Amino acid sequence: MPSHPSFPPVRRSPVPEQFPAAAPQPAGILDRLRGHLIVSCQAYPGEPLRGPVHMSAMALSVLAGGAAAVRLEGPDDVRAVRAATDAPIIGLWKIGDTGVYITPTLSAAVEVARAGADIVALDGTARPRPDGLTLAETIRRLKEASPVLVLADVSTVEEGLAAEAAGADLVSTTLAGYTPYSRPGPGPDLALVADLAAVLTVPLLAEGRIATPDDAATALELGAAAVVVGSAITHPQSITARFARRTSAVAATTEEGTRV
Repeated sequence: MPSHPSFPPVRRSPVPEQFPAAAPQPAGILDRLRGHLIVSCQAYPGEPLRGPVHMSAMALSVLAGGAAAVRLEGPDDVRAVRAATDAPIIGLWKIGDTGVYITPTLSAAVEVARAGADIVALDGTARPRPDGLTLAETIRRLKEASPVLVLADVSTVEEGLAAEAAGADLVSTTLAGYTPYSRPGPGPDLALVADLAAVLTVPLLAEGRIATPDDAATALELGAAAVVVGSAITHPQSITARFARRTSAVAATTEEGTRV
């Protein structure tokens, strides 16, 4: 997961003591995910595909290709895709680009739920949250607001276990390699997938640098309940750059050989 540019300031109203009732949670949501592919449809600020219109088209395209669910960033994208499909939606809201920035506050989580997410993903680490709440307090109050499920994005086994104890309904390896203390690497942290699958009682999603169908299959074989793939499917700039680098290398070699 690359570093993200900072978002412009976000205006939010305070979270009320009593939350309005939310829509009923679709039955069997976890069963619809188990053993399947979830595709993350996100575009960074400033990119041509940024915005609800393009992300709705992207989401419908990957669902048509066989994805069981989508992972979306921001209430506007969640709202637009919810209006277009009843497929499960994992929603989040990235605010900032350092520290805790994946749905970092209770108010952000509530807005994602109200936009129509079935599952709200949030930072599941033990790092301080901007609103001063603990992870357990955030999850408890979010569930008071809505019957959504809560997905904790973590980077270590210890964080996964703590997130489960805090009330998370699912855990994901999203942040593996993106916290200062977790293992970095060019590929997915499949060792973490195996380790978490062995100790968690809630479903585990494998996410982060999953680049090939073989990576996805291996994650499932290691015990993940489902696999989340993002840039390898839905980020044309990075997909194109891979091809461009390879073809440029061949062209440079051919030119060198011609000169010799």
